[in-house]
Amino acid sequence: MLTTALLACSAILLAQDAPPKGPDGGDILRGPEVPQEALKPDRTKKPPAGMPKPAIEQQALYKALDAITLDDAKRAKAIALRDEFVASVAAYEKEADAKRKAIFEKRKKSAEPGKPPSEEFKKAMEELEARRPKLADLKAKLAGVLSAEEMEALRKAYEDALKRAREEMTRREEEARRKKDEARKSGGDAMKPGDEKKD
Repeated sequence: MLTTALLACSAILLAQDAPPKGPDGGDILRGPEVPQEALKPDRTKKPPAGMPKPAIEQQALYKALDAITLDDAKRAKAIALRDEFVASVAAYEKEADAKRKAIFEKRKKSAEPGKPPSEEFKKAMEELEARRPKLADLKAKLAGVLSAEEMEALRKAYEDALKRAREEMTRREEEARRKKDEARKSGGDAMKPGDEKKD
């Protein structure tokens, strides 16, 4: 899923101590600052560092929308559409979490050890995923607000933000693996009780 395009740019990112910044100067993997009234208190969780593909694409589009030049009226309409989509995704995730637990609990009770997931389980998970709000729908609504030139600018900014987000995820995952390996090696090299040399 992660791309390795433009390795030179990736190498620069890997060489930096601080994570790369998004168009607005913030963390490239961080979502938009959504007004609190658009979300309920229990829907304000930020995605984890290892975000799934839909979340990565959503964050990239949000960053791209912040990056392009729009007049005040169009920006207000575009941000309203974005905030509406953010709220719909948050509502979906809350409902989906509960349904996933129920689906897995049912499978746990009925599945035979060592057997692959049943067709019923697969269908339930596919149907749940099919209900996820689609980024394509948000893009279609934005196309009704922005001009063709602005949509092209959004597309380019989106692709750039998506590439940067994937590179940053790769950097963070590699850094986490490196630290884990170092910790394991350090623990293995440490002298255990009773290993002291005897005269």
